[in-house]
Amino acid sequence: MANWVRVRHDGAPRIGQRRGDTIELFEGDLFDAPRATGERIGVEGATWLPPVHPRQFLGLWNNFHERRLADGLFVPRSPLYFAKLPGCVAAHGEPVRRPPGFTGAVKLEAELGIVIGRPCFQVKLDEVDHHILGYTCVNDLTAPGPLFEESGFVHWTRAKSFPGFGPLGPGIETGVDPDSLSVRARVDGRLVQDYPVSDMIFGPREIVSLISREVQLLPGDVIACGTSTGACTLAAGERVSVEIEGVGVLENPFLG
Repeated sequence: MANWVRVRHDGAPRIGQRRGDTIELFEGDLFDAPRATGERIGVEGATWLPPVHPRQFLGLWNNFHERRLADGLFVPRSPLYFAKLPGCVAAHGEPVRRPPGFTGAVKLEAELGIVIGRPCFQVKLDEVDHHILGYTCVNDLTAPGPLFEESGFVHWTRAKSFPGFGPLGPGIETGVDPDSLSVRARVDGRLVQDYPVSDMIFGPREIVSLISREVQLLPGDVIACGTSTGACTLAAGERVSVEIEGVGVLENPFLG
């Protein structure tokens, strides 16, 4: 097991493994046998970067039984996924700002993120683990207002792709069993979401296998597994944390 992170060190982006209060720095490609350099820096004061910059950032809707029952939704026959544009990605600790000229609501959605480690197309369920690098925390921020501005089209990508609307991190945890995890969200310390991954309609491995039937997934791509009940509107000045025990704690201030 390892917790892979990206930080800015001496003015350059670096990859590393977090070990307690220190980060061991590596060189090379995260997806092609990176090599330890022997350098170490402290976690405190580190300048965090997103652990990956996905070429494809996908998210799921209606993937939890509790949420489905609460909202009166149907049981999907396959994963219902949309795209968040890569420009929305933000790092742990990075302030999230309301886009200039946008005055509508912004909602948090705490989610488990899957990070692809190897090219993945039409992969069988029992082979999926070989193609997953690990798991991360995602805050799938959403502006509900634009979603239904047009009666004949749902603007998923538009509502979820504003700059900063895709915080990831702090790191990528490898070797963890995703089905045993729970996801929590707090706003200024107040618990607003708390749900088990086991309540998913399509579990993490199944999501990758099914989406790969149609989509060529690439190293560094991220799939956010969807959220359950409790997603709420943020107010300016609030601090949001997404907590997944065994994976990490992602925190971002919302500046409004």
